[in-house]
This record gives sequence, structure tokens and C-alpha cells, in this order.
Amino acid sequence: MGWDTQINIIVENVVNEESKIAADLYETDAKTYWLNGIHYAKSRQLDDQSKALFFTYERRKYLPYWAVQEISLKYKDKYFTVVASCPDFIFGPAGVVKIVNGEILDSYGFAGERQKILENPDPELIFQWFGKGRFEEEYRDLHADQHPKKWIEELYAQNLIEFSPEQENELLEYKKLTTLGQAEWQEIKIS
Repeated sequence: MGWDTQINIIVENVVNEESKIAADLYETDAKTYWLNGIHYAKSRQLDDQSKALFFTYERRKYLPYWAVQEISLKYKDKYFTVVASCPDFIFGPAGVVKIVNGEILDSYGFAGERQKILENPDPELIFQWFGKGRFEEEYRDLHADQHPKKWIEELYAQNLIEFSPEQENELLEYKKLTTLGQAEWQEIKIS
């Protein structure tokens, strides 16, 4: 028996490779599942020198960390964050995996408001919450003593990190702000 999970991938430190990275993500994993759900690739300029890429699709079962590891080896200076709505089991917790140069730097499971924002992915909200050095990472660092940063072998339910109600409320407040369309994300065509 299987289930579907929403996959959201953020790639940071992108210069001009957005089309190549999006095509690689598509070819490596998403192509098989592309028509199952929400699916698009978008980028936005962060500063004069870099962009962020947001890629989302629905796939069967697991968070495809192995595919992103493979791609990250081609783009060594890029920071990949993969967030999936329920990679462990149906109605299970969400999971996140951070990858650079083929190495998993961190992974853990979570639930609550953070999981809910993955159901109808908004690129700006997910980027601002889960991106490198953003809210989620700052709060996650507060739990590093009890939950060291490591690869958890896809055991998201056994490695849950719970945020305080105040931290969850910060996400809700930020969610209200992002509905105003603060940033412009451009569609990337995948050939």
C-alpha cells in the first residue's frame, strides 16, 4: 500500500543554473510523478549575485533524498533543502533533509503548522521558513543538543522536533504576511 507526499525543494546560491537544476530534478525523480499533483519550478532573485529555486511535485511515498544527493554533487556550491509532507507513512509527520555536495547535513521530522503549510505550497512562505539561515533553521538550532544534526535514516516519526507554541505562532503570523505577495517568483520552463 502506498501514499502520496508533497515534495518541496529549495535550492539556494543559484547563479544562472536554474533551468539546468530544474531539468535535473525533473529527470532524476519528478518525471515519473509529474502529473500527480501540484507541479512547478520557480526562481526569484535574492540579490545581485544569487537566486533561489523552488520546485514542487507530488510523488508516491518517500522523500527522494537520494535523487537530490546525486544532483547536489553536480552543483557543489548549492544548498538543497527538501521538505516532504508525509515521507514516513500515511498521515505521518513531515520531514526535512538539508544537503550540500552530496552530504546530508541535517534531517528530522515535524508536525503542526509547519506540516500544514506543505499542503498547498507557497514558494515564498516555504523559502522564508525553511531556507538556509531562515526561521526554521534558527529554531532548529535551539534543539541541537537534544537532537544533533545528522542523517536519521528516514525515521522522521522517531526524530520529531517540536517547536514551542510561540514559535509555531510566528509561522502563522508570517503566513499572513506572505499572502500579500511580497516577492516575485518567475516560472522556469522545463524542456
